[in-house]
Order: sequence, then C-alpha cells, then structure tokens
Amino acid sequence: MKIESYVLSFFKHKCLYFVICLSIVIAAFFRIPELEIWLLPNLTPSRYFIVTEYPNHSAEDTDMMVSLPISELVSSVKSVDRIRTISEHSKSIVRIDLQFGASVRDFKEELYQRILEMKDKLPFGVEPSRLVQGEIKDSPFLELVIPRDGNDNLVNFQFHLQQLVFQLERIPDVTEVRVTGNRKKNSIISINPEILDLFPINIRDLESQLQTGIRGGSLGVVEEYTKETELKFSPEVLSHQNLSEFPIHLGNGNSVGLGRLATIYEADSPGEKLTRMNGKNSIYLAIFADPSSNPLSLSSEITTKLRSFDSLIASEIFYDGSNELKDQIKQTGFNMIWGLGFAFLFSFLLYRSWTPTVILLISVLFSLVFFFHLILFFSISINLLSLGGISVGIGMLFDASNLTVFSIKKHLNMGLSSFDAVTMGIRSVLVSLVSSSLTTIIVFIPLLLFPMQWKEFFFDSGVCIALLVFCSLVSSVLIVPLLSISLSESLKMESISFEKEDSLFQIDNKTNVLFSRLNVRLISIISVLILFFYLFGFGPSWKIFPEQVPIGNRLQMIPWNHLSLEEELRFVEDLEKKIKILDPTLSVFLSPLNVYDTKSQHPKKAIPIEWKFFGVKKEKELERLVSDELLRSRWDWKWEPINSQLKTALPFIPVDSIVFLHDQWEELTRIVMNFQTQSKTNGFVGKFDFLPKEIRLEEWTRNQIPIPDWNPNEEDLKQKFLYEQKPKYLGSIGETTKTDLYLSFDSFLSSHTNTNDFSKISFKTKNNETTFLSSLFRSKQRGSLNQFRRESGLFSAEWIGQVMDFDPKDLDPSGHLTLLKVSASEEIKKFYLILVILLVISFVFIYLALVGIYESFWIPFFYLSISCFYLLVTMIFVFSLFSEFHLGHYIGLVVLLGLSIDSISLFGERWIEIPEKVTGLKKREYVLRWLLWPILLNSGTTMMGLFPVFVFGCPGSEFSESIASTMFVGILISLFFVFYIYPNLFEKFWIKKT
Repeated sequence: MKIESYVLSFFKHKCLYFVICLSIVIAAFFRIPELEIWLLPNLTPSRYFIVTEYPNHSAEDTDMMVSLPISELVSSVKSVDRIRTISEHSKSIVRIDLQFGASVRDFKEELYQRILEMKDKLPFGVEPSRLVQGEIKDSPFLELVIPRDGNDNLVNFQFHLQQLVFQLERIPDVTEVRVTGNRKKNSIISINPEILDLFPINIRDLESQLQTGIRGGSLGVVEEYTKETELKFSPEVLSHQNLSEFPIHLGNGNSVGLGRLATIYEADSPGEKLTRMNGKNSIYLAIFADPSSNPLSLSSEITTKLRSFDSLIASEIFYDGSNELKDQIKQTGFNMIWGLGFAFLFSFLLYRSWTPTVILLISVLFSLVFFFHLILFFSISINLLSLGGISVGIGMLFDASNLTVFSIKKHLNMGLSSFDAVTMGIRSVLVSLVSSSLTTIIVFIPLLLFPMQWKEFFFDSGVCIALLVFCSLVSSVLIVPLLSISLSESLKMESISFEKEDSLFQIDNKTNVLFSRLNVRLISIISVLILFFYLFGFGPSWKIFPEQVPIGNRLQMIPWNHLSLEEELRFVEDLEKKIKILDPTLSVFLSPLNVYDTKSQHPKKAIPIEWKFFGVKKEKELERLVSDELLRSRWDWKWEPINSQLKTALPFIPVDSIVFLHDQWEELTRIVMNFQTQSKTNGFVGKFDFLPKEIRLEEWTRNQIPIPDWNPNEEDLKQKFLYEQKPKYLGSIGETTKTDLYLSFDSFLSSHTNTNDFSKISFKTKNNETTFLSSLFRSKQRGSLNQFRRESGLFSAEWIGQVMDFDPKDLDPSGHLTLLKVSASEEIKKFYLILVILLVISFVFIYLALVGIYESFWIPFFYLSISCFYLLVTMIFVFSLFSEFHLGHYIGLVVLLGLSIDSISLFGERWIEIPEKVTGLKKREYVLRWLLWPILLNSGTTMMGLFPVFVFGCPGSEFSESIASTMFVGILISLFFVFYIYPNLFEKFWIKKT
C-alpha cells in the first residue's frame, strides 16, 4: 500500500478512523475485568519435595528405612536431575530437582505412580507421603494478630472470633485459615506412674476406658406405638468432677476412681503463651491462598471482612503478600504520571506550541490503551516483572510520535498542503521508525525463545517493552497523521521557535572545531586503555540478578530436652526486653514454629518457636545480641533473612559450593572436620550449611524369658515414654463450653536421666504385673546424629563459600570421597556467554530485517557497525559507573541497540537527501539542523520517563532501575555520538548505493 493511498484514506474516511480509535478506547473499559493480576508470573517449578512422617523413630532409622528407599524409587523417574534427602527424627524429606525443560505433567504422573508403589516397600507405621511443590516452607498470603488484652472480659469474644474465621474461610481463593494463641483451656490427666504400678492395669486399657467414657453413642431408631425413638448412650464424662470420679475397671471385678491414679487439672497451651506481638499476648491468624488468585482483589476482600469486625475484634495486619505488588503498581503509576507530565512539559518548551504537544499526549495515551489490548491478547498478566518492563517502556512511547509530529509540522511550515505535508512527513521518517521499532522487537526474540532457565522469568518484562515500542509505532502512523489532518491549520500556524537554535549550533561548531584539532585516534586509544585497566582492577562484580533486600529476619529456636515452659517464658521475656532496648521501633512477632501441630504440645514443656523481625535497622547488632544470648542457653537455633516473594521465585542463583559425598558417615564427618580446620588455617571464607548434632542412641534388646507370663508388655513401655514426652489427645469434654482432653504422664525420666541409669524404670508384663527394665532388657549405647543428609544415595555435606582446587585423595586416600563443585563465577560466565551468543544471533536477525527494509547489504552493515561501536562505548561507561553488572543492565543495552538504530537511520535518511554538491561543514549543519529538535525531543522525553524509575525506586524494583539507569547513561552518550561521531563516520565511510 502506497503512503499516498494510506494518507488519502485518512482524508476520505476521517470520521470512520476516529470512530474506530474511539471504539478501541471504549472497549478497554469493558475488558478491564479480563486483566489477570498475579504477584508473579507462572514460573515452571523445578523443585518438589516428598515429605513422609515416621512417628517416634530416630533419624538413623528414618534415613535407612524411609528416605533411602524413597530416593531409590524416585531415581528411576524421568526428568529427575538431582535427589537429596534430609532425615530427622520422625520425618523424611526427599528433595527432587528437575531437569530444565522437563515436562512437569509427565513427571508428576510417573511420580504419583511411584508414591503409590512406596506403600509396600516402606515399614509399618509410616504415614502417607505428601508432595510439596516449590518450597517446603509454608508461606501465608496474609498474617494478622489480634491483641488478647481487653478481649478476655468479652463473653462473646470466642463466638465473634469463630465467626471471623468462618467468614474468612468462605472467601473464594482462601484455602486455609490457621489460628494460634487462642485462649482455650485444656484438661490434662497426668498419671502418676508410681501409683499406676500398684494396680493391675496397663496404659492402653486405661486410655481405652477413658475414650469410651467421654464418647456417647447411638443404637439406632426403634419403633414404638405412635412414633419412632432413637436410643442413645450419653457420655459418662462431662466435667472435671466426672473425670475424678470416673471408675477405672481393673479387670478383676474391682475398680478405682481416676482421681486416685492421676492429677486432673486445666492448663493453657504453650502456643497461647508464646504467641506474642511486641511483647504482648496475641492471637495469630495465618491465611493461605491459591497461588493463582488475584492478590489485589483477595487482599481487598480480606481487609473488608476484617473491617466489618473492627467494632468487635481489633486486628492488625503485619504481613500482606500483596504489598510488593501494590508498591510496584503505585511506583509504576507514579512513574507514568511523572514521565507523561514531564515529557508533555518538555515537548511544550521545545515546540512552544500547544497543538503538537496535545497531539503527542493523545498519541501516547492511545498507545497505552492499545498496549492494554495487546497484553490481554498475549495473556500477559500484571505482575512484578511486567510492571518493571512497563515502567521502563513508558519513557519510549514519545519517540516515534515525536518524529512523525516534527516531520509533518516541518513540511507544513515549508508551505506544502496538508495532504502533501502528512505524506512527505510520514515518508521521511517511516524507514527510521520501522527499522528502530523492528530492531527493538527482534533483539528480544532469541532471548525469549532460547530454552534457558531464565526465559520464563524475564519473558513478561521483555515482551512488555517490545509491545510498548510496537504500540508507539502504530500510534505514530495512525493517531498522529489523523490528528495532524484535523489540526493542520493550528499546527501550521504555530511554528517552532528557532531563536536558540543558532546559539546551540555556535557552541556545537566551536566544540567540533576543538574536537577536530585533537588527535582523536590517539586520545581514543589512551582512553580505552585506561578504562580497560580500570575495569580489570576495579570493574563491577558480575551477577545474574540484582540482590533483593530482605523484608525482615527470622529466628527459629528448638529447645533441648527437659527445658520447661517456665524457663522458655523467662528466656523469651528477657530477650524481648533486650531487643526493645536495642531498637524500640522494631516490630517483633513470636509464634510456635509448627502452628498446625498444637495438639502435640506438652503443657509444661518448652516448644519450638519462631521470631519474625520487621523493620530491622540494626541487623548486625540484633544478630549479635541474639547469638550472645543463645550461646549460653539450651537451644538449637537458626538465623536467616525473610526473603521477598520475588527473591523466592528466582529460578537460578548460583552460589559457590562444594558437596562432599561419601558412603560412610563417620569418614565423611572426619573429612568435613579436617576440611573446615584447613579452610580456617588458609583463610578461606565459607561454612558448611549443615553440621548435625551428636546424640546418644541406646538400643534395648529383650532377654529370653522362660515363663510366658513374664513376657514384657512392650506397648506399655512405649506409651509410658511417649506420653511423658507428648500428651495424647483423647477428645473434647463439656456440655456448653468444650475443652480438649489430654492424657499424659508425670515426669518419671528426670531422676534416671540425670544418673544415666534407665534400669529402674518400671513397666507392665503381659499379666499386668510391675517389673523393671533391667530384668527383661539389656541395653547397648552408641553414638548417633540428630539428622542425616544424602545425595544420590551417598551421605553428603555441603560447603557454602570459596571454592578451592584440590585433589579429593588429599582428604581421603581411600578414594571413596566424591566432590561436586559449583563455582558461581563459572556459572555466571556460562550465563553471559549464552546471552552474548543470543545477542550475536539478534544482530544477524536485525541485519536481515534491515536488508529487507533498505534493499541493500551495505547500509545495514554500516549502520550496525556504528551501533556496535556505540554499544561498546556505552558498555565501558556502564562498567565504570556501576558497581555490579547483571541482567537488568544487559536488557538496558539491548533496548539501546534499537534506539541507536533509530538515530543512525535518521541521520542516514537526512544524509541521503542532501545534494552531492553540498559537502563539509554545510552538509553536517544541514543534517543536524533537521535532527536537532527530534533528537532533543526523543532524548528528553525518554530520559524524563526513565528518571523516576531509578531515582524514586522502591524495594523490589532493582531490576527495572538497572534497565532505566543503563538507558539513561546510553542516551546521554548517544547525543554525543549524533553531534560529533556520526558526521565524521558518515563523511569518511559512507558510500552511496549505485
């Protein structure tokens, strides 16, 4: 289609085009509900966990009997790249890393089949395995606390709390609501083992009688004279008084009241006392949501529900999973308003006219509306990554429209008719518009199509930048000509002010003369050498992705055995006071570590707890305070950052590490300790991510008993130990207010444990007579560990830190040691090598596209050569100005490639238009006088759009900030190239196509 015909259609069907454009704008309002809003795009998960409970078994048994068989079964599943196992007391965790590009659907189908086959190959007592996708840690979508102070006197507080939980659970996309710290009395039956030994009854029979007594039952429905009647047994136990008088039948026709065998009392759960916010007892609600839900609407609906209960229950949200997205949306909105506003103001100051400025603004707004339709068409969601691309791309929306407006206005001022001015205006910049837009779009294609782990991660940001450039192109050849035809008289009457143009060119000519007198080649060589030496010695650190700032810190504490709840509470209160003195503004939240396992908490024993610190200003001082306190206490603890959801979703961040593999754990432990000692001696930085704690393992073996009646009742012995450690939940009692009922044992281990003598522990034989452990069992003690880790079936330990080159035989002469080394620097080199190859492929695609546009092999080669030189100079400045270089800077350089083609092609178009008789400075001045305002407009509006991105950035926007800052530096350099480098290069190397 010829440009004349295209422009003529605007004149003939102007109203139709306006109606079409207006319809596109109106349609956007109706399609807003179709917009998908996620926190992050659907990244293909590359990691799965198989979690299997093996109650009351040691880490050693769990490793040999559960973890190892499961890992062997899973190893035959296709697409499995790496298998690691973590075996601890009562739990097995098998971590599965998939090969990149593997079919998740096929993997899960085969894996589920293997999980079904596990049942026959695992020992009795193993609970069903569950598959966890992504991360093993629970991640609530929203966390809130309800202060308990002031609520204890409300009779109906529990009712309102239950109603709140009920209302929250009814919200679509809410999968679970967990409540911790709610005040609820628990009834405890604490049996005195010494008294129980006097009666001929074992623990299991006593428990069975209690469960029968607290439960009612129905015998069904029978027919009477006139109506049906249901027969039902009422429970014998309804209160504490019933419990104390409840008869325990001894099996010989006698019975004894439960109150004679046990102490019955009410107690608060440890979780209630250890759920605190800033030192005050609170109720904690963790709300879990479907990952595919809209976080903004879900957060809004939850907040609305909470507000409706404000007069009854005062709640405080201290973590909202949508805040990162909300902050990014606010930042993008601010960037858009700032960019559009300043670009509009900048355009007006240069044009000194309202008409072209309004045309530009309407064109850019239409570009945004058209972009909205395209992201719906390509199913791109609004998320943290796409918002980063949008923030950067907004600054480029003025470029294409600027050129078209300026070109049309210039031809109108030359006295051409509206038709000729619009036609010539489009023709003179069309090649430049298409080539620059096509370059920016094509350069992303290899990056988005090549099968690499990061493809899905930055797909949204890259596509958004490319689509914004395309929308700008469409708007420049549709909206700008249409408005220019309608406002041609106003556009023609208001001419560009050239008052300052001459003064600018006087400065340019003087600097150009000075520049021409210098030995440019020598200065360039010296400058490049200095910069290379600087980069070699002080260059930036190379990373794949910018380091994300943690949103807080987490402290996990697991108590040692026999640490009482009173000691734990005193320690917690003392630590809270010291933290408050260190930083009074710090937000501190404390809760049980396993909030879903409240029924296993002993009312008098310490439980694992977790601290969360938000708004940490003195992180090092806080960590030092915590470590000093815990080093003198009986706790196992772990300090770690609370990562943002963006950090959690990063698919691959290499870390220097060495994995030590051995078939014998004792040898591996010896090697690990030697290596750790040598690394400290040699000054190597790093540590092992996990060093297990040594424990004592005592095995009991039955003696041969000649008399059957003396055979031990092992169940009685097991239950005595288990109930002493963890109460057994029996059910609930009460008529109106229900309380949970637990069965436990008074502590009978302390006196024996302190003397390391278990021989005097008593238990029942088969005929319910009391005997001692030493009479029927013999014991054997040996050392063991609290956790075992394997990889591919071998015991493993991972060193995180500096990677050294050494021979494994130096540590293990037997040759059984295997090392798996991961060098972050090597992985980063491989990553950027792939990007460089993809960039070269992009150059090939760009060259072929430009050949098709210019119908020449020489012109695209010449343009790309200049562009490569420009990118090289820009890279040197970027390396010099920034302390680190990562993917964001690379994307910025890729976008600059398209912008450089834009300015080069513009310069080339003007250069071709000049008659051959015009040479030297006159030819240069002619070209630059035409390019001065378009280049200033494009550069100014783009820089104004980028300025707020890297100046007013928020946490989580480091990726888009690096893109914007790289482009900002590159645009400044491009101005120097346009006025000083391009004229010299074109004058020396330009060859006209014959």
